[in-house]
Amino acid sequence: MCQRPHLFVLGSGATKATIPNGDKNGLQSPVMSELIKELEMESLLAGAKLQTSSDNIEDLYSELHKKPEYTNVVKAIENRIISHYQQMQIPDAPTLYDYLIISLREKDCIATFNWDPLLIQAYNRVNKITKDLPEILFLHGCVAAGLCERCNYYAPLKRQVCPKCGEKLEMTKLLFPIKQKDYTQNIFIKHNWNIFEDYLERACLISIWGYSAPVSDEEAKNKMLKAFSSRYRRLDQIELINIADESVLYNTWQPFIKETNFHVHFHKSIMDSFIAEFPRRSVEGYVKRNMEGWWDSSKVTLKNCNSFTELATLMEPLLKNEKQKNCNVIA
Repeated sequence: MCQRPHLFVLGSGATKATIPNGDKNGLQSPVMSELIKELEMESLLAGAKLQTSSDNIEDLYSELHKKPEYTNVVKAIENRIISHYQQMQIPDAPTLYDYLIISLREKDCIATFNWDPLLIQAYNRVNKITKDLPEILFLHGCVAAGLCERCNYYAPLKRQVCPKCGEKLEMTKLLFPIKQKDYTQNIFIKHNWNIFEDYLERACLISIWGYSAPVSDEEAKNKMLKAFSSRYRRLDQIELINIADESVLYNTWQPFIKETNFHVHFHKSIMDSFIAEFPRRSVEGYVKRNMEGWWDSSKVTLKNCNSFTELATLMEPLLKNEKQKNCNVIA
């Protein structure tokens, strides 16, 4: 059981919680309902005759995408979104993304629906503390991920050229909010989803942070449920980390919760979640408490750190034990 992974699934609410005051330069990462206003795209929509009265990017983009006469408007919206997210820089001090990444291990996974580059930026600096870090998947693409179209190899876009063949890297295709998304047409998206579905099948803990599974992601939710329900899950656990009302979250994720025999926890922040109580030991802590009947507490818990030196010191006892192949909870 302890060898099974902890899977984190991130939505736009996760990035918003990570930079509540904006990125290093004050840029915001809006949720979908705020995107039009925050990116000042009202002028791009001027004159468009649409049936929807919504100002939500998911409703507007879906309708525009269906109408050939608005091809240029759709392209302008896409370019504005890409430009905004490519400018984003993570703040200098440790953020929730840094805490998340360092609190998981190589056997674990973070799968994000977000386009922003902050998760990659956090990974690069936490990697200086330990190399034993989770796999990261980009389910809708990422502005900081590059794809070599010659050999289908992908790497950080900032490398500019493919490390295998030297061809120029192109930004991976982003999946924008239309109801009928194709998760197989683009090799980068397809590969990430194949790995994601494998983690969904194997994970002991699944934490869904800031992801509300909007209507435009109905196909994604169905694919997730199909993979998740393919095996016996009665001993597994769902965590829903979201500021939304618990009843709304319960209704959204009820099919998943039912599969675990209603083993579900609700949290407002990851600082209240399993990784906060058991950093780098979340599955071990879950098993120890819920299957071995242990009700003590871990001596190493996640806390806010003012610097990466402080964060490294906090994790040192756990990392030291890992070098000895000891991944037990420090009690």
